[in-house]
Amino acid sequence: MKALTKSLLALSMTMTTLAGAQAYAADTSKCTTHGVISVVGQGEVKVNPDRAQLNYRVSAIKDTPEEARVEVEKTITAFSDEVATLKLGDNAFVADNLSIMPRYEYNSDAKKQELRGYEASRNVTINISDFALIGQLNDMAIKSGINEIAGFQYSVHDRRQHEMEAAKKAIEDAKMRAQLLADGFEVTLGQPCSLSFQGNGIAVYRNAVAPRAMLIGAAMDSAGNSVESTYSVEPMVISSSVSATFSIEPQKDKKD
Repeated sequence: MKALTKSLLALSMTMTTLAGAQAYAADTSKCTTHGVISVVGQGEVKVNPDRAQLNYRVSAIKDTPEEARVEVEKTITAFSDEVATLKLGDNAFVADNLSIMPRYEYNSDAKKQELRGYEASRNVTINISDFALIGQLNDMAIKSGINEIAGFQYSVHDRRQHEMEAAKKAIEDAKMRAQLLADGFEVTLGQPCSLSFQGNGIAVYRNAVAPRAMLIGAAMDSAGNSVESTYSVEPMVISSSVSATFSIEPQKDKKD
């Protein structure tokens, strides 16, 4: 008796599953029977960045690896001491690992590469929320011996909130476009057939990276004095795109 009950239960579950699958197939068949409407929705929000990542690089070429290392470390220490006076907080000043490699140049007379020396280099990243400090930090970099400003990157604290806002606008735009097409061609918009965000994520950022800055020499006037720089930060544009395909409902027969 128990075996019979289990068999009936298994059969019931199988029939339910098949019925569900057939119902789903019947629904999705509408996406091919009467045609579809496909649209791309766009949405964007503009946000003033509230964080900046400043990137610097120091390098030195010397006769020996040790001499090159000492020169770079001396510059990094001097820069770190200068930045510490601003009391930016923990993890605001980040120096990458030291890199040392031989440098060669071609001797046209000997027709071969010859060792020129050893180059040591190190990258420094400074994270700030007060953009008024950018000019002061650049002056500190120059004073300390940093020889390249490698560019700035801007960001916002609550990225997820703005990404979701842009995504919602893109979805509403897609729905509006689909309905506009349906109304224009006098058809009835049906159920969604496929919905997806375009690209690798929900949102794309623009104006988040400032143009690569200059070698330090470009920040000096003809007399060798540092030139005060001003920086205007443009709003970041966070955009989102969605692809949506809707079925077209069959036209109802008009009664005479």
